[in-house]
Amino acid sequence: MTASLILAIMVLPTIVGVSGETISAVPRDYKEAALALGASKWQIIRNVVLPLSKSGMLASVMLGFGRAIGETVAVLMVAGNVAMVPTPPWNYLAPVYPVTAVIAMQMGEAAVGSLEYSALFGLGSILFIITFVVNTIADVIVRRGPATRGVQL
Repeated sequence: MTASLILAIMVLPTIVGVSGETISAVPRDYKEAALALGASKWQIIRNVVLPLSKSGMLASVMLGFGRAIGETVAVLMVAGNVAMVPTPPWNYLAPVYPVTAVIAMQMGEAAVGSLEYSALFGLGSILFIITFVVNTIADVIVRRGPATRGVQL
């Protein structure tokens, strides 16, 4: 639980920063056009700004998620470093041994060429694939956004 909170706090600046850039990239002409039509500021935000920046905000969440997957040190320090699966498996408050922590803690002790050494590289490959998929999905979401519909952000 503590590691989850630490990771949430660590990725929050990434999410807020990218989302803020996306919101500020909405063309001023769109906002002024809505204002000229009599829309209130809240209506402009709800009906113009948020729909145009939705894909960028979703991509920022995906990028934050990708960053959280790769964080090792914070998880090592607060997750408990317990080499076991919680019983029952849905117990989110039990200490666990995250994959990044397994790699960081056991790589120095693994003999080159051993099964453990190969397994650690396999875990690293799995983390790489997960991060690659998350970033690819975020890229697809950004490309589907308003920029592909004629709005230049």
